[in-house]
Amino acid sequence: MKARQGTKKRKISNMTLIILIILGVVLIGDIIGALIYLRQSPQVQAELLNYLATGDSLSFLQIFWQQFLYQFTIWTMGLTIIGNLVNIFLVFMRGVSTGFNIALIVGEVSLGVLILWLVQHLLIIFTTILSAYFSLRFAYMVIKTVLVKKYNLLPKQLKLYATQLIVIMVLTMATAVISAITAPLIPEQLTVPEVVGETYINGENR
Repeated sequence: MKARQGTKKRKISNMTLIILIILGVVLIGDIIGALIYLRQSPQVQAELLNYLATGDSLSFLQIFWQQFLYQFTIWTMGLTIIGNLVNIFLVFMRGVSTGFNIALIVGEVSLGVLILWLVQHLLIIFTTILSAYFSLRFAYMVIKTVLVKKYNLLPKQLKLYATQLIVIMVLTMATAVISAITAPLIPEQLTVPEVVGETYINGENR
């Protein structure tokens, strides 16, 4: 009985460690992404806002496939076990992207649109975290199964991993819906500053 409890505690501890590693990578990526934007010159920031205001909005299907391909890549890499190293990098880059995009839009749109934008990106990052967690957990369980030589459990682990892909697909679909709603609202509310030499005009010079 005590042996089983000890095994269960170790399993929970290992899963917690995996989650903490992923969250740490995401947080570092968020901070770096925000800093990258904030360190840009006013001219570059104005150009980015202009691109966001004038660029074409993607359709629901385009957003869905774009997001799902990213998550599917993480899921596929998880199958290779060693591919989880790539997944850590993908999670980091998603964090950088999220931090950059949130810093870009804060203070530029109404509170309602900002909330939708935040929900959209938080859902994207949550889905990415979940994808990475599923892949790392799968790798951990496969290695553990092989080490204890219980090969009959491998089909069960693979079936569970395939089921988790459906969860990722549903979350990605929800993200695409919010993104499709938010995308047309952003250009309507952005006030793009004019770039003049080393300054820009948006009610004040900097």
